[in-house]
Amino acid sequence: MRVKSLIGKANPVPPTTAPLSDRAARELAALVGAEAVAAPRARWAPARGLRLATAACVAAAVIAAALFFGLGADPDGSPGGGGGGRADEPYYGSTAELEGAADVVLRARLGAGRAVDDATTVAPAQVVATAKGRTPDTTIDLAYTTPGTGPETAPLKAGREYVLLLSHGDDGRYYLVSTVQGWYEIDDGAAVADEDNPVRLSPQVREALDLTR
Repeated sequence: MRVKSLIGKANPVPPTTAPLSDRAARELAALVGAEAVAAPRARWAPARGLRLATAACVAAAVIAAALFFGLGADPDGSPGGGGGGRADEPYYGSTAELEGAADVVLRARLGAGRAVDDATTVAPAQVVATAKGRTPDTTIDLAYTTPGTGPETAPLKAGREYVLLLSHGDDGRYYLVSTVQGWYEIDDGAAVADEDNPVRLSPQVREALDLTR
């Protein structure tokens, strides 16, 4: 009995020892008493729980950072979803899509423009022929981004004829459906697209506007 008491007081399982298996715990309890075996388990559980909680917090922080930086970058690597400074404009992949986006499609001669703010020019456009829609007057006000004031601007020039694909604004002005695809310069009876616009006008539109190609 004295030997058993001394062993129990000695507590051969220190607080930092890993948990015993069920079999080892039963055998040790039979020798030194259940209380001496139970104590280390009570001390071990909080420490393990703290480590698990800390690991979970670190993992959550890593995931949150990945989502933040992943969602905040464009596919080209530029941050913030701004397109790296490029204009956010529609791009039409087919003739039907491009012509369908316009309220009116017409042939017009462009007059001299005037700046109405830091980035917008308004110019009179004399309607020569119409392929889609109707305009209330033979001359309309065409509003477009002033060349040199943005990442993409239409190089329209006074005195030249163009095929214009336009939307009608609430302010009464007409706007290009796209800076790149909303206009075709007429040269020797043909509609010439911008070098970045691979979409051709339909035969019906070219015929209505008296264009050879």
